[in-house]
Amino acid sequence: MSQLITTNGKKIILDRTFTASPTLTAPSQFKVGTGTTAPTLADTDLGTAVSIDGDNFKAFVSGYPSLDTTNIQATTRCFLNSLEANGNDLTEFGIVNSDGSPLLFSRAVHTAISKTTSNEITYIQKDKIL
Repeated sequence: MSQLITTNGKKIILDRTFTASPTLTAPSQFKVGTGTTAPTLADTDLGTAVSIDGDNFKAFVSGYPSLDTTNIQATTRCFLNSLEANGNDLTEFGIVNSDGSPLLFSRAVHTAISKTTSNEITYIQKDKIL
């Protein structure tokens, strides 16, 4: 899976790190889609977002992201149940914040997963500062 933090994601990091009262919210939601174009820094949304459950985003699994300060890594877990995003060959995943106009923090493209009522999908993304 190819994944990267977008330019807007970097803006979120800077705002939340160096502003006494940040104006951008932290990433807390995810989106899925059927786009296949490789991620770029300039991405502001998924290529082709799909409805998860009447909306095009969903909150992270409770308790995430988890932070590992020893390894300088954040782990995000996102879950689609058997009733969500069905009838799609999912090929992309993105993390967004919850601003009025959500900003795309990161985007990944992966091998297609045919989403039906017969399966549930967990996305686990690990972001590490090198």
